[in-house]
Amino acid sequence: MKQLRSAEEVFPLLHGCCGTYRLEGRIGFSRFTPEQLRYYTERSADDFVRSHAPAGICLECTTDIPEISFTYRVWKEKGFYRTQSGFDIWENGVLTAGFPLDLTGNETEIRYTRRQKDPSVIRITFPGGVIVLPDHFSLGNAVPTEQKPAKLLFYGDSLTQSAYMANPSLSWHVPVCQWMEAEGINRGIGSMIYDAASLPTDTDCLPGTIFVEYGGNDLYRIPDTDRALAQAEAYLQKLSRLYPSAETWVITPDLGPRMGGTAEKWAREDAYCAALAGIARSLGMTPLSGRDLIPPMPVLYFEDMTHFNEGGSAIFANHLLYTMGWKRK
Repeated sequence: MKQLRSAEEVFPLLHGCCGTYRLEGRIGFSRFTPEQLRYYTERSADDFVRSHAPAGICLECTTDIPEISFTYRVWKEKGFYRTQSGFDIWENGVLTAGFPLDLTGNETEIRYTRRQKDPSVIRITFPGGVIVLPDHFSLGNAVPTEQKPAKLLFYGDSLTQSAYMANPSLSWHVPVCQWMEAEGINRGIGSMIYDAASLPTDTDCLPGTIFVEYGGNDLYRIPDTDRALAQAEAYLQKLSRLYPSAETWVITPDLGPRMGGTAEKWAREDAYCAALAGIARSLGMTPLSGRDLIPPMPVLYFEDMTHFNEGGSAIFANHLLYTMGWKRK
């Protein structure tokens, strides 16, 4: 009989995970602090789903069992954020399988037969747009992979959460972590704006580098540009107090091809991005122009011309690392 492990028992094998929460007696994996989960829960039902979705969380271990498996159930009570994102499985650094979501809410089993006869490193990346409650992991004599000493923290909106992509492991933050040889926590929340209240009260981790990607929703939900910038400044000030030793990169929201719209709209975006960059510099942070990170080519976006597809995400990550001047040591 194969050994089955609960979600709690596999917690030491997780990366990008801050803790767990309970829903209807089941365990979910969290990328936020309990305080932040409470904040998003009170904010809206949509934010409850977005914050409880395990975007960026993966399970990684070395095992020799011929077939791994686990079960999961999609939690449906408050609906879904994005249903495109499923499960990815990597073996020895190669993406080898993808599994679409079963949205019925039934207990669903995923099985994967390893390709290698020798022990291999297996990574299971969880969906970015729905709440999944996993259980009954069959991983053999799984050995945890080493946690990397460098830590990255990603804050942002839907472009960071990346729930639009069918393969969650291709989100732009994943190759950034891989190339920087670092552990990363993805705290992207779709439709989110600069809001200091969304940050924890106390330091919850010690990242060496932080990426902040907000502003697109601020521009279109806050008519007063000065108020939008004041909110951004308050957020960045609090972030600086929480993580004073972190190197922080602020990505401006000029990130999409300018199709449609008016000259006034784009002039407002330009002014906002310039002012946001100035605020970042005044706080000792480094601004990164979104327009320098991804070319305005429709082929790199989904049909909405806002969210990166897999190709756009890869190019964005590559240009981000290049612009940072980062080189593998």
